[in-house]
Amino acid sequence: MKRKLLCILLILLFVPAAVFAEAQQNPAAPPEEELPFEASSGMPTGMEGLSSENFSADDIPAEYLEPCNVQGRVEKVRYTVRTQDGKQVKIATVYLPYGYDESDEPLNILYLLHASSGKPQNYLNPEKETPFKNLLDHMIADSVLQPLIVVAATYYPSENFLQYAPLEMQVAAIADFPSELVNGIIPAVESEYRTFAESTDPECITASRAHRGIAGFSLGGVATWDVFQKEMSSFRWFLPISEASWSDADGGTSGIWDSSVSAKVLYDAVLAQGFSKDDFRLFVATGTEDEAFDVSTSQMVSLLEYADMFKPGDNTSCSMMQGGTHTITAVYTYLYHILPALFTSAVDSTSHIMLTELKIML
Repeated sequence: MKRKLLCILLILLFVPAAVFAEAQQNPAAPPEEELPFEASSGMPTGMEGLSSENFSADDIPAEYLEPCNVQGRVEKVRYTVRTQDGKQVKIATVYLPYGYDESDEPLNILYLLHASSGKPQNYLNPEKETPFKNLLDHMIADSVLQPLIVVAATYYPSENFLQYAPLEMQVAAIADFPSELVNGIIPAVESEYRTFAESTDPECITASRAHRGIAGFSLGGVATWDVFQKEMSSFRWFLPISEASWSDADGGTSGIWDSSVSAKVLYDAVLAQGFSKDDFRLFVATGTEDEAFDVSTSQMVSLLEYADMFKPGDNTSCSMMQGGTHTITAVYTYLYHILPALFTSAVDSTSHIMLTELKIML
């Protein structure tokens, strides 16, 4: 019953049918597919007017995960960070879309974080093709996605970090990552590649924040929430996948057990950074069979209590994949649907913001 009520509450996060009708005007949006069920099926009284775009783990065209005839490329960027043991050289992998060298136009940029025990090469590997790189190539080639730069980075202090340590220790170890991202990774990458930042001075990074996003899966989602909490001045777009913030008011991780605690921390963090509801766009994604489903959705419900800050269909969206599990293949599906909505004027600006399959409420 608790899970059912939670799903009903989450429907309040989604936008009405009129918004999706307007979104079809976006030339980057793919053709609307016929749903395998009636949009009003099983809906509680008063919610029959909502529409739904159903999606599942296998709705990416199969060829989109195979090499594309028109390909971008992946490069390495090295950067140096200071640690307790001195300086540490780290590597990020960078995706450049096809045609990058033939244009002078600046590009939007997305920073992407891996899951626990992972690494940047899980997404983008200069040595070989990856499903995610193929996905980007196909989406851009088919004009489903506007060309952009994607940077896969790690929040671990070093490549030799004990990745299988208890998660609480891992979260503590990445506490300095938001600062490392802004002061180390962004300058290294955006001094090398063509973005909307005129320079890597802090003022220019802040001025170009509308063209910069961050996404992360699982523990990378925790790190994404941490960036939301600490470095909003450098980012406008946030996509934490399959994990909630763990933060509490004491700087610890007990917020994972009480979503009202972490939601209050996130609300206060926006205000403390000098921002308001108009200054960020938040996309949360998880699957109904994901081990992080309960914590992710519980936090979204708690965030809704701060109606002056988190506005469904305006600056906040929660997307659920029916049957989605805690796997990188599920991440491909979330990104396939959500990436085209980034760097637009509002969360609901394209039909790629998907709604949960309503049959989970039956």
